[in-house]
Amino acid sequence: MSDEKPIQKLERERRPAPAEWFTGRVEMESVFFDKESKTAHGRVHFHDGAHTNWHLHTGDQVLYFVSGKGMAQNHDGPVIECAPGDIIHVPPGTRHVHGALPGHDATHIAITKGDHIWDNEPNYPR
Repeated sequence: MSDEKPIQKLERERRPAPAEWFTGRVEMESVFFDKESKTAHGRVHFHDGAHTNWHLHTGDQVLYFVSGKGMAQNHDGPVIECAPGDIIHVPPGTRHVHGALPGHDATHIAITKGDHIWDNEPNYPR
């Protein structure tokens, strides 16, 4: 088929994560973003107990842990320990944090639909 487009190897951009979104040392790497559906795919590496600050999403989020010992927790819920291969689903509007357990690093792939609302923003529910 002569009209097929070739596959491509994409360049990675690994960068420190925004300090206002995280506690501890974190690197983010965008994998893919679809503007039309507002769906982001990214790799996030958390060093020694680092984690997100409290936040929510206007759409679903799926976290796929690929290395280390991670964690996820929703508001007022227990800490869920995560190992490689574990998948966490975060429903829209659920306040939560995720990252690495203290004393451990963790990496996950995050697939997120919609916008983020962080705990330092005025429209974050209290």
